[in-house]
Amino acid sequence: MPDILVLATDAQTRGGIQRYARHLVESLRALCGPQAVRVLFLWRTTAPPSFWEKLAFVRSVIDEVRRRPPSLIISTHVGIARVATVMKGILGIPYVVLAHGDEVWGSAPSYALRAADAVLSVSRFTAERLIRRHGVEARRIRLLPPALDLELLRSPISPQQVIERHGLHGKRVLLTVSRLTARGRYKGHEVVMRALVQVRRVLPEVAYVIVGDGDDRPRLERLAVELGLGEAVHFAGDVEDAWLPAYYRSCDLFVMPSRTRLEDPCEGEGFGIAYLEAAAFGKPAIAGREGGSAEAVLDGVTGVLVNAADPGEVARAILTLMQDEARRRSLGERARERAWRDFTLERFRRTLAAILREMALSEGRGGGPRRAIIHPFGDGDSDAHFEDHALFPSSPGWRRDESDGRSSGARVGSPWA
Repeated sequence: MPDILVLATDAQTRGGIQRYARHLVESLRALCGPQAVRVLFLWRTTAPPSFWEKLAFVRSVIDEVRRRPPSLIISTHVGIARVATVMKGILGIPYVVLAHGDEVWGSAPSYALRAADAVLSVSRFTAERLIRRHGVEARRIRLLPPALDLELLRSPISPQQVIERHGLHGKRVLLTVSRLTARGRYKGHEVVMRALVQVRRVLPEVAYVIVGDGDDRPRLERLAVELGLGEAVHFAGDVEDAWLPAYYRSCDLFVMPSRTRLEDPCEGEGFGIAYLEAAAFGKPAIAGREGGSAEAVLDGVTGVLVNAADPGEVARAILTLMQDEARRRSLGERARERAWRDFTLERFRRTLAAILREMALSEGRGGGPRRAIIHPFGDGDSDAHFEDHALFPSSPGWRRDESDGRSSGARVGSPWA
């Protein structure tokens, strides 16, 4: 039986990386069994970890590995992968790193990426950066795009409630869903607002709803007033998960023209799960034509790609789609079809199972005997999954132990269980 130790950044933040990590853990438990997967968190709050918390995390990983050596370590962020590199160097434990976006586009710890037995990339764009910027061998990289959460379809809250909440009667709605942080200005909220000034000269009924919160919100609120958009821009703040589907349903267009910067500090979309969430509700998207967003939104198929730094081009794209209902609906339907065909959690698990199977069937380091360990997810071939003991060595005396009594303060287990 495999024994996998997952190293995660935090348990509280609601972001794309955290959701991706949660889906990974859920999928591993579904494929390998709930007792086969342990999780260690760098920190448990929304505040960034201090130096001492980071030191405590390293100690907790060492203690956990000593207590029960895993057969595989998976790091959900390159920033915490170096401890896995050390474990591999000392104990020979293989490890995998998840690569999302701008955290690996620039000056990330290259050795931790190159030394990994595999790097799971959310997009081809990020995979290419791993090769060009960090020298990761292409044969070690596997694509594992993000998955949609089926809970998106199960909200009892109606779009009409969103319209009532923000006074959107008779309005045509643009929507962005993103944290409003200074670090995340590349998401393009300011560009959309400047584009909206031009759009409203032609279509004065267009309003802009922003879901999300953060330290950049006061600046954006001031900008809306300065641009004369005080009544046209609606800041919803952080909304409960149950409300998010209603916001997607209530909009006409999803607009998030993220720009891409490949010099430090790098910024941009590794993929952009919000584009897929909008697509799941049949909403076409306007996105930047660079970075991973160009894989989440297919130009002329599921949305429109633009120069993310040009408010004029963004305005023209908005006007074109707002004034052509047939095209807008066509893009939205194709977006919906693609989202529920290619980005379901079932598809994510199938891809992950194939990656684990491929790793297990590779030559590995010892070429030991193989035996079936992973039940196939939906491919009907129950004898096709094998364990290579070089990659998944058996763990003598394996037992379930989800205790969280680490003296260092880090915790084993997961609120995602």
